[in-house]
Order: sequence, then structure tokens, then C-alpha cells
Amino acid sequence: MARSSKKSPVVDAARKFLASKSAREVERILGRWKGKRRRRGRILRASKPWERWEDQILGKEQDPVVARKTGRTLDCVHARRRKLGIAAAPNPQHWTTKEMALFGTMTDAEIARRTGRGLPGVRVKRRMSGFEPCNPIWKPWHKAEMALLGKMTDVEVARRTGHPRLSVKVMRIKLGRRYFNPQYVAWLPEHDALLGKLPDREVARRTGHSFAATRTRRIGRGLRDPSVRPDWSPREDRLLGTAPDAEIALRVNRTLSGVKSRRKDFKIPAWRPK
Repeated sequence: MARSSKKSPVVDAARKFLASKSAREVERILGRWKGKRRRRGRILRASKPWERWEDQILGKEQDPVVARKTGRTLDCVHARRRKLGIAAAPNPQHWTTKEMALFGTMTDAEIARRTGRGLPGVRVKRRMSGFEPCNPIWKPWHKAEMALLGKMTDVEVARRTGHPRLSVKVMRIKLGRRYFNPQYVAWLPEHDALLGKLPDREVARRTGHSFAATRTRRIGRGLRDPSVRPDWSPREDRLLGTAPDAEIALRVNRTLSGVKSRRKDFKIPAWRPK
């Protein structure tokens, strides 16, 4: 059978596709081209000479800024500046003598405004340098004013002396003075002698202390409240269920609910008449 003289449409499409490609691309598609191996490592090239405008900014701006603007390495900038004998630009983070002299003469906000620095940075620098905050409202404490601390409330001290209430509290704590409470009753030796001998409510009534303060004072000394009933004894436990709960409560001098709870804990049935 003779071959057909007509060309296949696939062959025509392949020829048109290859005709649109370069010779190297055709070799790559057919698997005949072998690319050259690239050299590994950094290719050393001669640095471009320093221009005039690059030398002019040396020492006027920080070396990292110069390196970023010129596209050179930081070591290269350092070497060029030292070669020309140019001093490094001052670090903006370093405080000058004039800026340090402002501490103690004005507020942190005013120093930040004059120096162009942030307010948090000014506060940190002041604390690290040991300067107290400058407050135009603040005034020094006198001995007569300090003598009032702890003898009257902080509000009354602030009203008499003109100091802010927070300043009064800080100074009182700094001097180790206790907060003055007109309702506070000091504990006397005769008050402590009643703890553990009388019920807490009775001690509170006689001494003038609150029930909570009396209870806390007794517990802190490791004493037992005499009004609290003692633990159940074996003799009392044997009476449970042998008579009505109300009668047993009278015998053992306990409450009816306490007798019922104790009997249920031991799973003892209630007494029933035969």
C-alpha cells in the first residue's frame, strides 16, 4: 500500500512550533543542549571609585545610613572615613551636656519637645540618671507636716498641708506610719486575755472590736472558740437511733440538725416506736 502524499497536520504544527523557537531552545526541547555550569561562589569585582557626593556625606550621617545610601558595605564606609580622617557622626541616642542640663528644670514633656525625643525615652533617661521628676505643683515637706502623718486621715492631712492625697500616702508609707482609722481599736493585754475563754461575740462586745477582728485575732494565736461544741464522743455516737433525735439532742446538748446529720453520716435509721 503506497504512502499518502498528504502531510500530517501534527507534523505541520510541530514544525511551526519549532520554527518560532531559537536554536538553543529547540536543542533544549529535543534534549540535545547541555547548559554550561555556573561557577559557584561570589564573583569578585572591582569596587567602583568613590564619588564626590559620597565623600561629602561621610561624618554628617551615621555610617549605616551612608552605607545604605551609597550601596556599599559598612566596613567599606568605615575604612573610607578613617582614610580621609573624618570623625564619626554623633549618635542621636547619646545625650549631650546641654540636654542633660534640662533635667530637674522642666517637665519630661517639655524636655521631649525641646530635644525632639520621645516622652518614654526621656522618662527612662531621667530615672537612669537619678533625677526626680520636675513637678511645678510639688512642694517640699516640712517637719511639722510630717508630724501629722499617721495621726489623722490622709484626706485631712492633704487638706491641711495642701499636698496631693497621693503624695500624702506615699510619704506616710515611706516613713513607715500606719494608716489612721478613727474606728480602729487597739488590742490591749486585757483584751487578749479574754480570747479562748469567752465566745468571740462576747469578747467583741466587751472590747469594742468587731466579730471578724476578734475571730481573726483568736485564730492567729491558735486558740479555740469555747462556744464551739467539742467533737462527738463514742458514747454519744452509741445513742444515735436508740431514741428520737430530739431527745438525743437534749441529752448530748446538741442541735437537732446536728444529731440528724451525724446519724445520716453513719447510715443509722431513725428510731421508730415498736
